Formats: sequence, C-alpha cells, structure tokens
Amino acid sequence: MIQLAMTGTGWAPAAPSGWASGPETLSGGDGELVEVLGRVPTGRLVVLGEPGSGKSVLLVRLVLDLLARRRSGDPVPVLVPLASWDPDQEELDLWLERRLGIDYPWLGDPGRTGTSRGRELFDAGWIMLVLDGLDEVPDGVRGRAIARINDTLGLQPNLAVVLSSRSAAFADTVRPRNGPEVRVTAAAGIEIEPLDLDTVASYLRDSAGGPVHEARWQAVFDALAAENDPHPLSDLLTTPLMAYLARVAYYPSLGSADPSALSLRQDGRPPDLTHDSARRSQPGQRHTPVGHPVDLLDRTRFPTPAALQAHLLDAFIPAAYRRQRSLPPVPVTRSSRMRGNWTLEQAAHFLTYLARDLEHRQQGTTDLKWWALPDAAPRMLLGAVVGLVAVPAGVLMPFGAWLGVGMVVGVVVAVIGRRWSPPARSFNRGLAGGLLGSLLGSALGLGIRAALGIQSPAGYVVSGLALGLVPGFLGGFRAGLAGGITASFVGAFVGEPQMGDSAPLANSIGFAVTAACVVTFGHSRLPARGLRWSPLGIFTGLGGGLALGIAVTMQAGLLNGLLSGLVGAAGGSFGAGLEAKPAEATAAADPQTLLDQDRATFWTTALAGGLAIGIAAAFVIASLLGPWRGVLTGVADGLATGLAWGFLQARYGSFTISRWWLALRGHVPWRLMPFLADAHRRGVLRQVGSTYQLRHAELQRRLAGEGLS
Repeated sequence: MIQLAMTGTGWAPAAPSGWASGPETLSGGDGELVEVLGRVPTGRLVVLGEPGSGKSVLLVRLVLDLLARRRSGDPVPVLVPLASWDPDQEELDLWLERRLGIDYPWLGDPGRTGTSRGRELFDAGWIMLVLDGLDEVPDGVRGRAIARINDTLGLQPNLAVVLSSRSAAFADTVRPRNGPEVRVTAAAGIEIEPLDLDTVASYLRDSAGGPVHEARWQAVFDALAAENDPHPLSDLLTTPLMAYLARVAYYPSLGSADPSALSLRQDGRPPDLTHDSARRSQPGQRHTPVGHPVDLLDRTRFPTPAALQAHLLDAFIPAAYRRQRSLPPVPVTRSSRMRGNWTLEQAAHFLTYLARDLEHRQQGTTDLKWWALPDAAPRMLLGAVVGLVAVPAGVLMPFGAWLGVGMVVGVVVAVIGRRWSPPARSFNRGLAGGLLGSLLGSALGLGIRAALGIQSPAGYVVSGLALGLVPGFLGGFRAGLAGGITASFVGAFVGEPQMGDSAPLANSIGFAVTAACVVTFGHSRLPARGLRWSPLGIFTGLGGGLALGIAVTMQAGLLNGLLSGLVGAAGGSFGAGLEAKPAEATAAADPQTLLDQDRATFWTTALAGGLAIGIAAAFVIASLLGPWRGVLTGVADGLATGLAWGFLQARYGSFTISRWWLALRGHVPWRLMPFLADAHRRGVLRQVGSTYQLRHAELQRRLAGEGLS
C-alpha cells in the first residue's frame, strides 16, 4: 500500500513519516478515526462492524472532524448512503453525480464546462467519498458494487474513499463461496470492536434514574456473571444500538412503577420479578410496553440473540410514547403549537406505513423526506385536482372549439418530445421554446391559408399565439418548440374566433387535460428555498407581451393592442422571471424550515403567475367583449394558471394534496410535520439536515415487516 501511495494512488492525508507501518498501528479509540485515516498511505479505508455497532455515527463524526481540520486545497468529505444505488444499472460516478444534484441541487446545475457542478468538483479531485452502507446494496450485486467502486478509483487515482459495511456481509462479498474474490483497491480495513460488558453495565446503571432502578439492572448483570452457559444477552448488549434500546425500553416512566414491587429486599439484594414476566409482556405482541429487565434472562421466550433483538426493537416505540411527562420542554415554534397527542396505536400505525414506504416504494432508503411523500399518492391525483380548477377557464374563454383541440394536440406533441428534450431544472427554457414555436406555428398556419387563397381574419393570429406557450411547460426547449409549433398551427390554420355550441365543452375538456398534464409531468420534485430572477424568463415574458400586443392591435386597434401588450409584457416578465432558487451548499435547514421556505415559494409564484396571466387575459377579452366578461375570464384563467405555476416551481402543493389523500386513507396523520417533529423529540426519529430517519435501519426493517438482518 505504501508503494501504491508513493506512485500516486489515493490521497495521503499525512506525510510519509506518519504512515502506518502495519495493521497494528491502525488501532484507535473513540473519536480517533480521523487520526487512523491519516495513517493510511492511500487515504482509503473500509470500516466494518456488526449491526448497530455505530458505523454510521462514526462516519458522521469522521466527516465533521475532517471538515474541522480541512486546509485550503484539501478535498471536501461528502457522506453518501449507498442504499439507493443499483450497481447493475449505473456506474458509481454517474450515480454520485445524480445523487449530489438531488442532495445539493445547486451541484446539479451546469458548470463552466457544461457538465454539472458536482461532476466538475468530482473530476477535479475536490471531493472525498464517504460511502455508508455497502451492506444496504442487495447481496446479489454487492460484488458488482465493489467492482464499480474500483472502476471509479481507476479513473480517479487520487480519490480518497471511506467505505462502511457490516462485517459478515463484507466477508461474504470479498470471498464468496461461488465466484471470484474481490477487494477494494489500495484500501486498509478496520473493524469496530464490541463494547465491554462492564462498560454496558455501567451505562445502564448510571442512566437508570435512581438506586431502585439501578438495582434492576444490577440483578441482570449479576445473573449474567453467574451463568455457566453464556447467555445470548451478553453478546447482544455489546453493540451500542442494543444497549441504547435496552435503556429506553426499561427506563421507568413517571407513575408507571410500583415502589413496593421495585424496592430492595431486606438482605440488600434486588427483588426476583421473573415470575411476573408473562403478565407484563406476552410473547408475540408487538408495540406493547415491557416490564422488568430481568425478563431478558428468560431463555424460553428469548432463546437466541435475534429473539432478544426483535423484542427490544418492538419495545422501543411503546417506551418512547409512554414517556410523555418526562420529555424535555419544547421551544415555542409553529410545529409545537400545532402538536397533537397521538396514542401508541396511532403512532405505531403511522410509523409502520412510513417504514414500509421507505423499504418498498423507495427501495430501502433511510431518508424520510417530506418532499418524497407525493410520489406515494396516485400519479394523476395532482393533475386531476388542478384540471378540475381549470374547467371554468375553458368554459369562459370566448373562442371556438379549436382552442381546446389545439391545446391537447400541442400537449401530446410536447409530452412525446420530452423523451428527446427533457425539462431542465427551470421550465423557462421550454417556455422560450413554446414562445418561438407559437410565432413559427402561427406564421406557418397563416402562410398556408394565404397560399390557398383563404382569407384570414386578424383573430386567427390571436388563435395561434394563445396556444403556443402552453406546451413549453412540459419539456425542454426542443419539446416546447415542437409543441408550440403544432398547437399554434392548429389555432392559426383552423382556428375560428367565433364560438360555436360545442366550444364551452370542448374548451373545458382541453383546459382540464392540459392543466392535468402540465402538473402531472412538469411539477417540481424538489423543494425550493426561495426565488431568484431568471433573465431568460424575463426575456420570454417580454417577448410574449410584444407578440400579444401585435395580435390584439391587428384585431382591436392600436390602443387596445398597446395596453394589452404592456400589461402582458409586465405581467409575463414578472411571472416567468421568478424561478425557484436551488439550495445553497451552506444553507442547512431543518425539515419544517425547508417546508416553510417551499410554501412561501409556492404561494409567491402562484400569485405572480396568476396575476400575470389573469390580468393579461382580462385586458385582451375586455377589449373584445367588454369589461365584465374580461374580469370573469381573467379570474378563471388566473386561478388555474397560478396554481399550475406554483406546482411547477415548488413542492408544497404536491405535498399538501398528497398528504390529504393519504390522511383520508388513514396512512398518515393530518398534521404530519408536527407528528414527525414529535417523533424526533421522543428519539424515534433522528434528524439529518433537512430529512428525518428512523432511529436505525434495523428499526425501519422491523416496522416494515422485513425481519432482522
């Protein structure tokens, strides 16, 4: 390994004089992993441990220590869970680029070279990978995962990597019974040792809450010391997770203990409560409180460590929700003011659904993100809601049935074009394509009519321009261009300005289908942390206002055209010019704060877009049919367009409607965020940046019914 480091493999965090001379010099204690890594010549390390041994926490501490000691020019450590990676389908570097764009949206934006900023940082060697949970990758492709990691290390010889895995899973992968052996190139390995049983005993006694309860645990460890045959509990409690679960499960809640039953006997020894174990906790019952820790010694109920582990996992949530009066005070926040009281049965039901959603639909990820919840609802739910809101706008529009038909045709073309021209992070590129397409499509339609000698009233220009922008919301520039040309051609070539008997029905269907498609295919999938001005959006809005003014001038005169153009340009540049701001790398926010920021973005963009389209529509229709009809049409158009605009820019609308749907079906509470904040306060969830996680992956699997691993 030293020879590899001398030839340029890996990133050496220390000078050669500080390199380890052998495996024995890589040992260390609590908080010393950063020093151990510094002694690895290549800066590549595999961290092994048993389930619940604290690997993830150790990596978090490593990242924090590395950041605290980082000097200018050193790579930045980035902690990335591997649970969502499919090495059979994607190279590590490509998956990492996509993952960085999700976790840090600003890294997904194009950089100076045209690739994403995250890719540029990775290729330049500014990122150090801290990969957590190789064992979370399915065992059938785990060897492939190591091969993919080695491929990336081959392309990036200076790349430093820290990889964690469960010991047994890693051993089975690198030395399989059937198949070739694999190893992580130029990496050293360390293994987290189990806790000393005396250390665990001191931890449980010291956190017992008083001498009476200390005696409960002392009775357990006295019995373990007297056992001739090693008890399964002795091994189980040597992992930090199980020691913590045992403390929480058997910590007496206020008012739940009978002092006479828990007092010391006259000879000073702890009471023998084994005969009460059947009464306190029945086998097979999940999510029920437990009694005395001496119950854990019952070999009939708990013959194996797996049985004990299942028991402690099942007891964790009841223990967390029975400690109502012993919880610390909560700062007065919006979440605390909305906090409700959930029974144990309700909490267990909601947490079980969330765990199953993480395990199944989200393929085992541990990140509980509120903005991922909308994907658990039917895909067409959001579109159906906004589509119904758009129906009045279609009924009130004073145009022929071509309007609805043209919208549907343009949307279909744009949806097909998404395969070759997917939407960018901002829809303004597609909108610009739609504007250009509306001009080209209108010119094409009117040109063919002129070539055929068919008279074209000025209203046909309005017909074409009215349709072209809509497909721009559904894809990239080319998809918007294709949809805009098609829709505008329909409007300019066959569009009859006068309304027929079938127009209200056809237009309402067209508006509903269009709004549903725009929201279903184009809604934001990431939360927004604010707004910023988009030069392209401003330019598109000004161009749309200019085209609108010319079209209205041709039909209703210079004054009406001038007013409509000015209003359309001002409103369009304001509505399209505002776009969601991606997350900043240094902007750390808790889940509720991120939701508040996204909510503000949703309503601001909805108001801006609704006012822009509503006022412009009101002026145009008022110039043709009078002020009252203009006001009605403007309100209907503004409401539908504003909601769609908000869905396109932020995640709050999708989250709210999906949360209501899931709450109606009993899957989640109506006040989901206060429920999650309460679960975090109780220790059932932990917070990682702007996401929550269940306390441990084993708890998530147990709740999801996947069993123990």
